[in-house]
Amino acid sequence: MNRKTGLLLAITLLLIAAASFVLWPRQESTSEITWTPPVSGPEPVGPGAGYLRGAHWFGEGWAVNFWNTRLLERAAEDFAALREDGFNTVVLVIPWAGFTPTASDGRLDANRTRRLAELVDLAEDAGLNVVLRLGYAWDSSVPGAGAWLMQVWLDETVRQAWLRHIAGIWRVVEDRPNVLFGFISWEDLWAITGSGAGDEEERQRLAYLTGYREWLQRYSDLETVSARYGRRFTGWEQVPVPPRTHPAFGLFFDFVDHAWIERFFKPAQDVFPTLSMEVRIDSDPVWNAPGELAYWHSHELAWDLPGAPWTTVYWAPAMGGENQGETLSPATAAERLAYQMRRLRRVTGDRPIFIDQFLVEDFTPGFEMNGRLAPAAIDDFLREAAPVLRRYTHGYSLWAWRDYRHNAVPSPDFSVLAGNWDGEVEDAPDAPAYLLGQGERLQRSFHIHEFHAPGGPDSAALCVNAVRDGDSAPDLRVHSNNGRQRAELDASGTGHACVDIDVHATTTVALEGLADLELFSVSLSGFTQPTGIRDLEGRPKPIAADWRHLNQELVQATPAPFEAFDDGWMGKTLSVSLRGYHAQGGTLHFRTNRPDDWPYQPVIGITVNGQHVAEAPCTDDQEHEISVAPELLVHGRQAVTLTVDRTFRPRGDERRLGCMVSDLELHAD
Repeated sequence: MNRKTGLLLAITLLLIAAASFVLWPRQESTSEITWTPPVSGPEPVGPGAGYLRGAHWFGEGWAVNFWNTRLLERAAEDFAALREDGFNTVVLVIPWAGFTPTASDGRLDANRTRRLAELVDLAEDAGLNVVLRLGYAWDSSVPGAGAWLMQVWLDETVRQAWLRHIAGIWRVVEDRPNVLFGFISWEDLWAITGSGAGDEEERQRLAYLTGYREWLQRYSDLETVSARYGRRFTGWEQVPVPPRTHPAFGLFFDFVDHAWIERFFKPAQDVFPTLSMEVRIDSDPVWNAPGELAYWHSHELAWDLPGAPWTTVYWAPAMGGENQGETLSPATAAERLAYQMRRLRRVTGDRPIFIDQFLVEDFTPGFEMNGRLAPAAIDDFLREAAPVLRRYTHGYSLWAWRDYRHNAVPSPDFSVLAGNWDGEVEDAPDAPAYLLGQGERLQRSFHIHEFHAPGGPDSAALCVNAVRDGDSAPDLRVHSNNGRQRAELDASGTGHACVDIDVHATTTVALEGLADLELFSVSLSGFTQPTGIRDLEGRPKPIAADWRHLNQELVQATPAPFEAFDDGWMGKTLSVSLRGYHAQGGTLHFRTNRPDDWPYQPVIGITVNGQHVAEAPCTDDQEHEISVAPELLVHGRQAVTLTVDRTFRPRGDERRLGCMVSDLELHAD
């Protein structure tokens, strides 16, 4: 099975990149389905309550710049529209860069936190819950923010500042009941996997700075490490990060899995108690040599988040496929969804699963060969996906509720000016437009990576929205590429005008006023992400009707039971329904087994009808008898759940196993 491989700077490209233009008919959805908001407050969601139906919201911007827009001006209208589409939750991306001034300073920007609080309150007014993605890596108003992705691994001062910014966000939202939880993401902690790309000297340096060498000393020995590397080390100071195409890189993946939990998730959870983490469900290749696959590394060690209220994950139809440009059937995509969610549940047990990026359609540049559903098959897939989602998850979220331009301009509506345009430009966030006087210029150089796509686009459309001046004379002269391109725009007809410019490694763009002109917005976009269910203007696309139908189907989760494997082993959780009711109470009987060479003794937590009863060790060939008080029993069948505190994947077995359990019965006292 082909999976996404290699280092794509934090793989954030998977989330925020967009495809070439796809034109949708500009028409209203013919669906008459609407959603009736609750009488007061957001819907309860989660186990025992409602299903979490969410969507990421970026206002009129996109993930990397929407905090630099007048997002509060349209939030109430958009949140009401989200409710009409059947969503009960909005997901807000919180950039680490932008909310804090520098990588080593965890103080929060007061204007940002004020607007965050107002957004959360507006969501509550609209009957929406809120989920926060914390520590997001990108904000286009902060030059060099991508470097923070490595600094958080290499500099303890930066890691502590990262934790302080998460703690600060918690102080903003802790008393707001509609904030369900927050999550960090492996994607923003992925750049470290590029450490195997340098020469020996660089990899030696990174083995020390990343903590990899210290981790090896704590959890292994020099002889074992030497065997994995295929070279003899006489001291720990000789051990480098392995080359990316060396089989020992599997050790480095183990280190990363461990660090995600111990160095980042647990400390962040201490300061943000309702924290989850988006886990990496894709497996990564480990090579014997370039082009010679040794095995696929699964990141399962980082899936079982201790104490988290939710397991957060992403999903796309391409996962688990050949990815040779094939078109997938709805049935194939639905089965892949079921397979991945079953696999995740085996490791994470009965913790509810939230698919924060339900990427049913994905046009990310660089992944054109990924298997995709045909646009005409999306409605059939959603019908087949509904029962899968109900059985295995408690929530999902669209990455993009609304189509968006992939806009390299940091603040397209001029609400933030200082630092976004060259020269002496003052912020005027309360002004409805920016006044560009006759003969004045706005100028900025755009690096090709600011388009957040592999290689960047070859050309981009520079578009302006301005006040109509009533005459046909040109209003604006555009200079680009050091004067090699020049165009004059007239915004008098519609107030909107565009010109295509060539994109280079660095593209300098200057806007020169030919008359006094009020500019509402400027965009520089190489492509548009078309995967929203509403178009760029916020109007429902035809596909919106099918998503509204899905949301009507997902009112309540109906979790599937956690079954044992055919050989009697359980995964993280085992759930059974036992016949019988005993007014005087009962005794739960079962037998456990595990091999003598198991590396630890799991502890089994036992619940009856949702109430914790006792704990028991998973020991070899031992019978257990647990007393169950009569008040815990109900008439009819009893729901019994066994959950181990940890799982283990033995050599040669792809499963993560908890304990072997047999003879599970409930006897009368």
